Amino acid sequence: MEPEDDQRPEGAPEPAVEPGEAAAPEAPPSAVGETGAPAFERGKGPGFVVCTARSGSTLLRWLLDSHPEIACPSETEIADLARHAESVAGRLGLADGREAADAVARSSVESLMSSYLATKGKARWCDKSLSTVEHVDLVARVWPEASFVFLYRHCMDFIGSALEAEPFGLEAYGFSDFARSHPTNHVAALAAYWHDRTTRMLKAESELAPERRVQVRYEDLVADPDATLAPVWELLGVAPLAGTSEAAFGQRHDGGGPADHKIWLTRGVHGESVGRGARIPPGHIPVGLRGPINEQLATLGYAQLDQHWGCAGPPPAEEGEPTRAELRIVDGHRLLWRTVLDLTAGESIDPATIPPAPVVVALERRVIPELVAERSALASATRRRDVRWYGLPAGSYDAERLYFDNLIELLASNGELLWKLTDQTPVEA
Repeated sequence: MEPEDDQRPEGAPEPAVEPGEAAAPEAPPSAVGETGAPAFERGKGPGFVVCTARSGSTLLRWLLDSHPEIACPSETEIADLARHAESVAGRLGLADGREAADAVARSSVESLMSSYLATKGKARWCDKSLSTVEHVDLVARVWPEASFVFLYRHCMDFIGSALEAEPFGLEAYGFSDFARSHPTNHVAALAAYWHDRTTRMLKAESELAPERRVQVRYEDLVADPDATLAPVWELLGVAPLAGTSEAAFGQRHDGGGPADHKIWLTRGVHGESVGRGARIPPGHIPVGLRGPINEQLATLGYAQLDQHWGCAGPPPAEEGEPTRAELRIVDGHRLLWRTVLDLTAGESIDPATIPPAPVVVALERRVIPELVAERSALASATRRRDVRWYGLPAGSYDAERLYFDNLIELLASNGELLWKLTDQTPVEA
């Protein structure tokens, strides 16, 4: 962990060596690893998952561990172990130069993992540890035959998951250093963490040979596990495993290390967490950080952040009758149902018959029963951004109250609407 008075710019990578230590010279490329192991050959070495926290990495670990040839334990921090073994060997005079230090690190880890594989009756091991992202260069050098799976998740869904996991303070998962830099803004702190780790991951990917790596997005993994894992199995050199989800949740997995706190109560792969970041306000991310994050989101094929983030469709019209608002019932970014309201009259209007409204209200489906049953819950839902407002301001407190009073009346009286919302199929925006 960096000291509290660390003055590195926000998002800058940690130094490769500790202060006061001389950097080791770069080793020249070789056909064999510096440890004496053969260069990369698919299916011959361990696998490493490189990821941020709250990215679905425990789910991926379970899926990998379900393969009959692969053992993927709880977080073991193998990269840290290898780094420490090199340091100790140097202090004891047992390693003269990088090649010897790498050999010590490899031997130290392999002795443990060989014993672990024997207990599991499997031939290959994979490691999923949050610290790997900081030491990909070391791991790739010590295990030149290793494969790497880079796991990404949209920044805003990551932030939503992190806030759910750490609601009372950002103390775990490596968040604390970033929280100290943004003590009053947890969204900014988590965005800085995501940007820092994603910067490291994209850099590490670019420096690895293409045949040694594969990229996985959490959103694709939960949508279609078998198809998403196909290139992973190919990279690892093992036969594809059909029905991976059923296999993963039908067997026991090691539970002795850090893991997602919810997975032990989960019965299968699902996408319910995809889009939960729709309610995170991007305005809480500093402008100077939002730009670089948007560049990374574009690189990864994700939606970028703007002032209409989370409205689940086109932005509100720039002009129009201010007493009319388009109501969108949403599930994250999925539009489920829409209508246009005359909020002064409490009436629903066919949106196809009038111009776009200058106000959009996005309402998360899951809070509808709460709002209908208890009018006061609207204030909490709005504060949580389960109800989100886009476009022209209401103009006054009385006008805003009128908007929402009529909105609740519409929800409570519109049986057709409530019936439609039992259908999981999104509609076109």
